[in-house]
Parts: sequence; C-alpha cells; structure tokens
Amino acid sequence: MAVILQFQQQPKAGFDAVIFMRKLHKWLGLVIGAQLIVWLVTGTVISFIDKDEIGGAVTRRVVDKGPPLYSFGALLPVSDIAQLNEPVHSIMLHTHLGMPVYRVVREKETRLFDAQSGGPIIIDQATVEKIALSSYLGAGQIVSSERFATGSDEFRELGRPIWKIQLDDHLATRIYVSAEDGQVLAHRNTSWKIVDFLLMLHFMDYVRADSFNNLQIIVVGFGTLWIAISGMLLVFYSFTRGDFLWLPGVGSRSRQVVSMVGSEGRDGQPISLDSSLSYYAGLSRCGIKLSSNCDGSGSCGLCKVHYDKGAPEPTVVDREWISASGLADGFRLGCRHRPRPGDVLTVPEFAYLQTVHEAEVVSSKWLTPLLKEIHIRPDHPIQFFPGDYLEFQIPSYNVNLEQLDIPTSMSDVWEALAMPDRWSHKDSGASARTYSIATAPSSEHPQELVFTVRFSPPPKAASVLPGVGSSYMCGLRAGDRITFRGPSGDFHLIDSDREKILIGGGAGMAPLKSMTIHLLEGMGWQGKLRFWYGARNQKEILYRDTFETLAKDHSNFEWRVALSNSADDEHWKGERGFIHDSIFENALKGHQSLSECEFYLCGPPLMLAATRAMLRELGVAESSVRFDDFGN
Repeated sequence: MAVILQFQQQPKAGFDAVIFMRKLHKWLGLVIGAQLIVWLVTGTVISFIDKDEIGGAVTRRVVDKGPPLYSFGALLPVSDIAQLNEPVHSIMLHTHLGMPVYRVVREKETRLFDAQSGGPIIIDQATVEKIALSSYLGAGQIVSSERFATGSDEFRELGRPIWKIQLDDHLATRIYVSAEDGQVLAHRNTSWKIVDFLLMLHFMDYVRADSFNNLQIIVVGFGTLWIAISGMLLVFYSFTRGDFLWLPGVGSRSRQVVSMVGSEGRDGQPISLDSSLSYYAGLSRCGIKLSSNCDGSGSCGLCKVHYDKGAPEPTVVDREWISASGLADGFRLGCRHRPRPGDVLTVPEFAYLQTVHEAEVVSSKWLTPLLKEIHIRPDHPIQFFPGDYLEFQIPSYNVNLEQLDIPTSMSDVWEALAMPDRWSHKDSGASARTYSIATAPSSEHPQELVFTVRFSPPPKAASVLPGVGSSYMCGLRAGDRITFRGPSGDFHLIDSDREKILIGGGAGMAPLKSMTIHLLEGMGWQGKLRFWYGARNQKEILYRDTFETLAKDHSNFEWRVALSNSADDEHWKGERGFIHDSIFENALKGHQSLSECEFYLCGPPLMLAATRAMLRELGVAESSVRFDDFGN
C-alpha cells in the first residue's frame, strides 16, 4: 500500500523536464545495463577459448615455397606476357605449386601467369583442393568444394571470388582460397564461428562491418554519458537542505518558523518548526507523523498535506503524485516543502494517532513464489473501511531464507534470485510500511485481518538488500507479535448507485477484494460490479475460487482475468494480454455510458500508468477514477 490519489492528468509542459529525465534515465539505464551484461558475458566466454584454435593455427601448416627461382633458368620477360595490355598496380615473381609465376595485380582483379610460357594459370577446383591440402595440418578429408563470387559470411574482408574447402575433422575446418591467385586466405572452424558470433554481440556489429567504431557503439557511448550526467543531476535534485545539516555552519543557518497545523478533527495549533527541515521531518519531531513508505524521500507519495491558503508552487514530485485538481485545491507532499512563516496546514487525522496497536500473527503462507498471505488478529477489534490500510512498525530484525519457509514447489524461482543467505535491518525508530487490508469489514469476534505482501528481492548483481518492509512481513510466523497504527486511507468506495469497475493486478488485489466482498455480501449491493484482474499465468491468479463462487452467486458481478504470459498455456480459455488492453477491447470500447461508471484501480505502477492513460483517452472524468499505487 502506498499513495492513494485521484486519477491524475498529464503534467504541464515546462514542469515535466525532471520527470522526463527520470524516465529516460531509467529506461536508458535498462538498455545499456543489458548491453554491459552482454559485454561481460561475451568477453568472459571468449577468454576461455584457445586463441590458436580460433585462428586456425592448430590445423594450418607453413606452405613450402618450393625451389628457388634461379633454379628454373631463364624466365619469360614480363613485357612478353600478352595479357598485360591493361594498367597494373604491381607485378611479383614467386613460386606457386613448385613453378615460377607472375602475380599481376590490377584494379579489379589479380591474376597468375606462368613465368616460363606466359600463359594464364586457372585456379580450378582441383588446383584449389591441392592448395588447401598443402596448407592443412590434420587428418581430415575434403568433403566439399564451393566457389563464391564475392566472398562469404566467414570471410568478409575480400569482395572477390573465393573457394571454400570443407574438411571433416573434429573442428569442421573450412579453408578459404582466393579464386584469382590461389592465396590461402584463412582457416575457419567451429570455434571461430562461435567467437565470431560473440564478437558481433560484444562490439554490437550487427551489420557485420567488422568495425568497432559503428553507429551502435557510438549511440551507447553517448547514452552512457547521458546516464552519468542525468544521474548526477537527479541525485542533487533529490537533496534538501536538511540532508546537509551535519556540515559545519549549515545547521546554524536554520531558524524556527511558526506554522498553524491542524486536522479535520482538531483546530489548527501554532507549532514551531525548523525551517531547514521538510514538513514531514519537522512534524515528526513534534510527534505528528505523516504516513510514508519511503521515509520522506519522495518516492511513495503518502505524506500529503493541505495548504489552507497560499500553497507553494508544486514541485515535479508533487505533480508526479497528486492530481491536477488536488494541486489546485492546495495539496502538496510534506517531504517536498519546508515551513514558511504564516503557513496554515491541514494534515490527515492519522498523523496525530499516537496509539500503537498490537496483534498476533495467526498464519503466513505463500500464494505465489513472491506473494505471501498473512493473517493477523488484533488484540482489540478495529473499525475500518474497504480500501483502508494499516501502518506496520518495522523493528530491527535478522532474516534468513529458512525463516521465510519457501515451499519446495517454489524453490526454483528463489534459486534464480541469487538471494543472500541472511540479511538484517537496524531500526532507526522511524521505519514503517503500509499494507492494504484484504478482508471486508465485519463484526466477527475475534477479528482476523488478511494482508497480501509482495516480497521485494533486490535486482540481480545489485549490492542492495531486499525490501525492508517485505522482508520483515514475509519472515513473520504464527504466534509472532506485531505492532501497527491505523487504520487510515482515502481509497474508498463512492456512495452511489453507478456501475463500479475494479481493475487490478498482482498484490493490488488486496483493497479490491475487500471492496468486492463488502459490496456483494456486506451491503447486498444490486448495482453492476465488474472486477478485471491481470496476472502473468494461472498460478498467479489470487483467490480464484473465491471470485468464481461470487460470480456464480451474484448475477450483477462479473469476474474476468487476463494473463500476460500464457502464450504456451493451451488450457487457458480466458483473456490473454495486458489487463488494460483486455478490458478496453472487451468491455470499455463499446460501453454506451462510461460517464455513469466509477473506476477503482490498484496494482503495479506500469499497469496503473497504462490503465490511466487508456481511461483518459476514453474521456473518463478525473473525478470518476480513484487509484491506489501500492508499488513504490
């Protein structure tokens, strides 16, 4: 569970430069990172292959030049060769297959002439095979001879006719001989073919120009430069003055500023705050703790505050997380703004909650290889709405893989993650993470709440540890004690009779499941309700039996699933592809009254971005779309 906002419009031109830089930095980093891995892998593999075997040295012998030229006696003068009536670049006298020859190089061809008779020497198949065997050191026999008019894919340096002689030794040796002058050009084999392919990937020489300085390398070079420059700019942009208070003289410049801070349930009170700290950090020191999954770094969007008057200019991060209408109403992120004299703020009532509740873990089981269902029983029942979340306190902990209780059936996925055997977290006193409640409100005693927690592994080959909150939550076992604040949230159902359309994916199931069961079984709601859920494969369809049963028992409820990675699943008869594409094609494209619908979205960031863009193109009003971005 992270930030809960209304559907947001595209940022205005001029304010989205940093957002664009972030996205380009991320995707360009992905592309160049993939190429860096290719460079590393191909270079490593090439280093293990024998260079003499690659170059054909293990099967190539030094050709005997034959008797010296003076032993042939008088030779025909060059001027007597009748064919030399065209301009030539050079003429060389040497031996060829034990006889003296003139090698004549012209602009478009090279020819051999008998130095005794002056006649041309034809490089035919029999001659080529004799030349090839004279250069071959091995036990193989010739299996084929083939002539090419302009070189071949294994010998691209020469754009003139060549012969390819194939032998049947263990290396599948191929000998290339010039069809013009009988020169042995190269020995190729299986090892050379492998290395040639690896070098193509290593140097990005996809057009086989045999050049390191190709367009692809140049583009990657400039792309890497862009990543370095934009990365430095983004890092400096993310800093606030409060990050530098440890430097000599920086903290001394701060001053105390009085702001009026209240909530919907209490009047504003003057609070003295450090002007060098953000509202998120400053209010926390005063015991007013805004929600955050990122400890105030601006990457979750939870710490919203409302300026009752004179709201400051929104930052790029504000625009990324808050809708255009919310910005106009005065909402900002507390971690992005510092106190000013005369500010009047309203913060969520949740920030004032000092009471920390306790609960016992009832059960913990894996639903998919990376998603765990956790049941807790609060010591005292709590009142909540569908879509609400709890903020769990994250203490210091040590976690190991054994503690996570990975089922044997899912071990192959975890082995591929290359996780450390154990890792730990030291509590700084401020670590907390929010997770949506997956159960509907009820009056059951004792009360049992369910949460679906997605484990966040680190990227492969990265030095960072797994997610702080998900490591703690997924390491819980039955009988463990856990503390939390809440409930809170504003991702709630609108009280209306309009058709409700729920669109979710992954762990975004939690609040949507709560809403669905509350409407159908808690309220006996008779309006139209649709739930479209996206998963990669059938194993990742959460609570499938529950929703199929609800669809059978309630004629007003439609449950549809789209699988994005099921091309080879012959048993799947449902929708395929991304969930936003599926619902557009099968439900929304021909819908006659979209203006009478409400949309509730919850899922990974990419899914939400694509779904919001699709709804915007359909003309759905911002006020009719609510979403919960749990993914950051």
